Amino acid sequence: MKTISAILSAAFVLMPWIVEPLLSQENNPSPQEKKVTITRRSVDADGSETTEIIVKKGKAAENFDLDKYLSENSSDNVQVDVLVEEGTEDEKTVILKRSPGKGLNHDYNYDYDYNYDYNRAEAPRSGKKAFLGVEEDSDEDADEPGLVVEIIRGSAADKAGLRHNDKILKLNDQKTNRWSDLTGFMRDAKPGDKVSITYSRNGKQSTTEALLTTRNDVKSEDKGPKGFFGVSDEDDNDDEPGVAVSITRNSGAEKAGLLDGDVIFQLNDAEIRDFEDISDFMAYTAPGDKVKVVFERGGKRNNVDVTLGEQKSWNWAEWNTGKIKVDDLDLNFQNKEACLGVYTGIGTRSEVRGAEITSFTTESAAREAQMQEGDLITAINGQRVQGHGELWNAIAKFKAGDKVSVEYLRDNQTNVIEATLKACRDNSGRVQLFDTDEGGDNSSRRFFIWNWSDDERQRLRERHVITIRRGAEGDAPKVNTAPDTEPVAADRKLNLQAFRAYPNPTQGQLTVEFRGEPVATIVSLFDLGGRQLFREELNAFSGDYSQQFDLSEYAKGTIIVHVLQGDKVYTEQIVIN
Repeated sequence: MKTISAILSAAFVLMPWIVEPLLSQENNPSPQEKKVTITRRSVDADGSETTEIIVKKGKAAENFDLDKYLSENSSDNVQVDVLVEEGTEDEKTVILKRSPGKGLNHDYNYDYDYNYDYNRAEAPRSGKKAFLGVEEDSDEDADEPGLVVEIIRGSAADKAGLRHNDKILKLNDQKTNRWSDLTGFMRDAKPGDKVSITYSRNGKQSTTEALLTTRNDVKSEDKGPKGFFGVSDEDDNDDEPGVAVSITRNSGAEKAGLLDGDVIFQLNDAEIRDFEDISDFMAYTAPGDKVKVVFERGGKRNNVDVTLGEQKSWNWAEWNTGKIKVDDLDLNFQNKEACLGVYTGIGTRSEVRGAEITSFTTESAAREAQMQEGDLITAINGQRVQGHGELWNAIAKFKAGDKVSVEYLRDNQTNVIEATLKACRDNSGRVQLFDTDEGGDNSSRRFFIWNWSDDERQRLRERHVITIRRGAEGDAPKVNTAPDTEPVAADRKLNLQAFRAYPNPTQGQLTVEFRGEPVATIVSLFDLGGRQLFREELNAFSGDYSQQFDLSEYAKGTIIVHVLQGDKVYTEQIVIN
């Protein structure tokens, strides 16, 4: 491979990972001259690549027409990246645009939230803008005053006592009936400002005060153990009020007399319209809390008090030593038959998080509905979507041929389209294991897998082995190149203790072990084509991980073990022979 200025090139292709940390450094706030950095990557007929760096300053930068340059210098075998920087460090504007050539488009947005709108928008001003910490909730009723929000833990809004599903009515004296009202207010706000927030919760109006910070100041805080209710979603009708549920054995819900098929309408004072409302309510509970449940059975409304158990992290030691008895486990397996036809990663626009489309499958309902790469999916039939897992759950309720309403952001404008779902070419499955003791305390694990049979499910229960099969196409996170084929910025490297993936090379059996911080963790396996083979979301990670995989059905090749905590990543290549 022919490479010109290789070090600069490597730094540039990592720009989505390092722009924000670089801009957050304190510098002299005096004005800086405009600077344009152009990276041209081209591929020859023999497949070798050439990279060229061009830097423009002074008058050349001032007279530079970005859109014209991209239009005139793009072709199938040339990829052009243009970085434009100007302003002070405190008020810096950074624009990064890409014109991809075929076969050269490296998409690094797998399942990370960079808080950076790559390819389309301006970067945050050095991370020094005022940050409230709320996101728009998709179940907002546009005909009613106020703005229904989701709350980011550790933010100014969280510390002020706001909760998921609160409706913000005013910021100081300014009404907030639309998202633009809130973003317009925050545009003029500064870190350190005190903001009076008028809001309603369950129909009751209150006022609180928030001390604004920056996004960089937000630290996720451990709120302690969460309560465990013991219900899962069985509702196929999102148009009707209430949520039909199934009941976990030994749970507080079962002990209170709730049965499979009961429809829950209210938890304490909180109205329940969909399962997300139950999840939002539970986020603020603790073990031992008593919750008044209003439910319907056989057309009759009833009330019951449920004492919550504790939601614990999965006990890996007992799982791997066989101390957890097979008969004590509830195993739930769900196949997804219909697909929207997208590969996605987490994206954020104007503080709204969703599933960002990175590419499409061959047969794609989303593409036929005129959706585009970069669109940020925020809701399916009104059900909130904040990432791939929630998108999978929302689509899994439907069958091929069903029509769904897809709400998404494009150029910061909300759009709604109707898409007719297609049959997935390969079936993906969600596996959930529950272990609920006699006290109602629950530990569980959940992962996504491809093309599993009944034999593989039983093998998991009895031998604790997860079989890995190839998956061709279907809604999933995907990268266009393997995650570790490019270097990772130093501030994004995840340090794990005692990481082991053995044997390597392997003829099929693989054990992955590591110790890390007890924070939310995602463990994934990718092939070199960027397709996801396995994904486990450890939202209550204890700090220790150990799992045996069987790759003998995968055949020869190389896979990537990928561990993600926050925006930090650890990767390891495994050779299968």
